[in-house]
Amino acid sequence: MVGKVALITGCSSGVGRELCRTLTEKGDRVVATARSLERLEGVSAALKVALDVTDQDSIKQAIAAVMNAYGRIDVLVNNAGYSVRSAVEEIDLEELAHLFDVNVYGIVRMIQAVAPIMRQQGAGKIINIGSVSGRLTGLVNGGYCASKHAVEAISDAARLELQGFGIQVSVLEPGAMDTDFFRTLSQNSDERMQNSQSPYHPFYQRDLAFRKKQKRADLSKATGEIDAILARKRLKGRYPVALPFVFSLLLALPERLREWLMLRV
Repeated sequence: MVGKVALITGCSSGVGRELCRTLTEKGDRVVATARSLERLEGVSAALKVALDVTDQDSIKQAIAAVMNAYGRIDVLVNNAGYSVRSAVEEIDLEELAHLFDVNVYGIVRMIQAVAPIMRQQGAGKIINIGSVSGRLTGLVNGGYCASKHAVEAISDAARLELQGFGIQVSVLEPGAMDTDFFRTLSQNSDERMQNSQSPYHPFYQRDLAFRKKQKRADLSKATGEIDAILARKRLKGRYPVALPFVFSLLLALPERLREWLMLRV
């Protein structure tokens, strides 16, 4: 039996790249996407397509290529995203706008492109890769956390709106994983965070120190969890993925105690 057609964004590295391998080995017809085809070299996929989630024309062309090849899309995994670190007072507004353009508007654009296809099919699954940061906001991380809070809201609304058409929507909430995510984060943020003249320098230094010693989940184990979720007949609204116990504990604590701990840990 031919596997499902799974379209995945952000496949040049990390979760997207590993998920392509996992689903391909399972027999699914994986469509791997990234901003350029060169970034998909070595990725396991039945079809590789250039797709920029910030560009409407790019999305239309990519969806057309998938439909020409397979005539359907069974699964959409909205994985493309990135992060920057900054105190709210110091974040560059253009940088914040671009962060939302990729992490939030990119997901909305993809849902708008794929939902009509899935509605005509009478079935489909849309998986939005959020973060534990969508429910747990940390210091000097307000921009990224805000974008992931928005992913939670978009996912909840879309789930209610689309379920009557046979389309299931779920948001995954990963903890830290062993990917290039943090290398990109450092490239985007560390120059600002090294500024000793910033009034937030102590917070920046604490964040830098925490990232150096932070334990990160094994990527293949995390994508195995995602594969198991995709295999479910009926999806729940959200799933924690590779979530360390400390984050589960923080989420369960009263707000004042959680904030007291986060200021000190």
